[in-house]
Parts: sequence; C-alpha cells; structure tokens
Amino acid sequence: MHVLDRTTYTANQINCELAMERGASFAVVMAAMAMVLAMTSTAAQAQTTAADIVNIHNAARSAVGVAALSWDDNLAAYAQGYANQRAGDCALRHSDRNNYQYGENLSWNPSVQAWTAASSVDQWVAEKGSYDYASNSCVGGAMCGHYTQVVWRDTTAVGCAAVACNANRGVFFICTYFPAGNVQNQRPIN
Repeated sequence: MHVLDRTTYTANQINCELAMERGASFAVVMAAMAMVLAMTSTAAQAQTTAADIVNIHNAARSAVGVAALSWDDNLAAYAQGYANQRAGDCALRHSDRNNYQYGENLSWNPSVQAWTAASSVDQWVAEKGSYDYASNSCVGGAMCGHYTQVVWRDTTAVGCAAVACNANRGVFFICTYFPAGNVQNQRPIN
C-alpha cells in the first residue's frame, strides 16, 4: 500500500487510496483528487522518498560520529504489514514486542495533507536536546528514545511505511530498524 520504497508518496496519493479502499466510485475519487491537486499549500505538495528518510537519519548519525544506515526493503515490508494492522485505530502501539531483533519508531499525524515522512523523522531527531549522554537518560522525563534509536551505533538498516487511518483519523508512520537499538545499560553512541 504505502511502503516508502524508491517511489515518492504525497498526501494526495494517500487520500485517493483511502477513498478507493472505502469503495468510493472512480468518479468521486477523481473529483476529490482534482480538488486536492488544485490546492497550492506546500504541505499538500510535499513528497518524501526512502532516500530522504535515510538522509535525515544519516545526517543525525553523522553529527555524532556514527556510521550511515542503509534502506532495507524487507524492513519496509515488515513496517508496512504492521502499519496496515494499525489503520483501523491508528494507535501508537509497538508491534510484537517479543520480536526484539527490530527497533521501532512510531508517529501519528492527524492530517494526511500536513504530514510527510520527513516531518516525522525530523521530530524524532529533535529529541536530541532531551538526551543526556553523561547520564545516558532522557532529561526531566522528556522523550528521547526515538532519537537514540535513530543514532544507535549498532543499527545498520532502516525501512519505513505509512498508512492512512480509517475514518480520516490521520496517518500512522513507522520506521523499523535492524539490529534494534535502545538496549538497556548501553549507550547509543561511543
């Protein structure tokens, strides 16, 4: 459905696919697409490729001296399978936590039009300010685990996917990492 492979995906495409999944007629879908395409907002026109996602990850990793990640289609397929399961409720729940070989970062945006995969990854990277290397913890109870997974030194591959949630409840986005980061009593970087 929305595996972020080497193809670009726009908010317009996700909206149209969602309408098709709901059994809307072709004419209704085409009319909706024409209206959305007529919008001039930059958010609606935003695109993100797998290369963009990897580049954002690798910029954060490079800033702390960690080797680059590569895109993995198998991880993207795993992520897509789980994203599809979340389409009904869009809940930010991790996949099978008995499968600790993979790390995961999840995000949700209430607006299909305003969302890009890059904006989700940027939010995770922005948690850097909440991570304290000296204590290897998040400052003041803030979230920083998404950031530490992004820069985890032993992680070598990433694959991501998105799904438009049912009933216009936004977009669920997941990146899956191998090997998993955020290993207890270890630091993300040397």
